[in-house]
Amino acid sequence: MNLLLLDAAEAGPVVRLRGARARHLRSVLRVRAGQVLRAGRVRGPLGRAEVRSVEGDAVIVEVAWEAKQPEPPQVDLVLALPRPKALSRTLEIAACLGVRRIDLVNAWRVEKSYFQSPRLARERVEADLRAGCAQGGHTWVPSWAVHRRLVSFLDETLPRLREAVGLLAHPGAGAGLELARGTRPIRLAIGPEGGWIPRELESFRDRGFTPIALTRSILKSEVAVAVALAGIELARGMEVPK
Repeated sequence: MNLLLLDAAEAGPVVRLRGARARHLRSVLRVRAGQVLRAGRVRGPLGRAEVRSVEGDAVIVEVAWEAKQPEPPQVDLVLALPRPKALSRTLEIAACLGVRRIDLVNAWRVEKSYFQSPRLARERVEADLRAGCAQGGHTWVPSWAVHRRLVSFLDETLPRLREAVGLLAHPGAGAGLELARGTRPIRLAIGPEGGWIPRELESFRDRGFTPIALTRSILKSEVAVAVALAGIELARGMEVPK
């Protein structure tokens, strides 16, 4: 946990933490009174949280927020629903690297049983996204939606979303992540591990998406998400911590 993530209702100044966050603070970080932690409010500012006391299963902190509020991420992710065992990791990686919105979509090579996975339960997905934000130090917990029909997403949902540069990850494409340069929002589409079928590729192209190659290798979903989002960050000239 690199960021203590608090909800809007926990704006402070004094917050009593219980549950998973308190357990992590007590058992993993072994916090003590007077210790100062980096904190953030969901979709709000960063700040600091000073531990006032540890009382049984609770940790009491006093928070102070910075005046400046971070900008939302500039990347929206369209992701073919991964295997259930990979879903949590993939969501955490996406939130860790910073995305504004995640649309989990169906595809020809997505097993229909994936949509019945308990890992898609709202509480589980929200926990995965928050864990990613806490790791990456971001306060923007992505919004997300599940779409069981790709055509419905493309025809009905996509036109209502914010305008963005559409990039479609596909092995062997002629272009690369240099197309991510600039300041306009990006909508990145990453397919299933078996890849998009030709009809799906054409559907995305018809809606303005440009196919791009991430590497010469064939990647698993979670690796593709990490490579693509890190590549976009580098293409946009963002400072990389030393």
